[in-house]
Amino acid sequence: AQYANLTLIGLLEDYKGKIIGTKYSLANLASTSVGDTMLEVEDFLCNMNVSFVERRYDEVKNDICGTLFGGVAQINWALWLLGISLEVVAVL
Repeated sequence: AQYANLTLIGLLEDYKGKIIGTKYSLANLASTSVGDTMLEVEDFLCNMNVSFVERRYDEVKNDICGTLFGGVAQINWALWLLGISLEVVAVL
């Protein structure tokens, strides 16, 4: 009896029945708590507009890595040059 329905037509009929059952299961999914959770997650993702975070991150990164470290590097090189100049003047 397990292998009695192995014709192509029989397999397609079984498949059709399973597809119809799956369709009704998915249609009823929205009325369960899982469906409610899916709707809440969808609302959260649709309402989550955080494009300002990327813009602020880029601004802070530019300010710290470019401006601040650039200024510190300039002060560092200026102090090195001043120290070397003082050594040269002290030797002469």
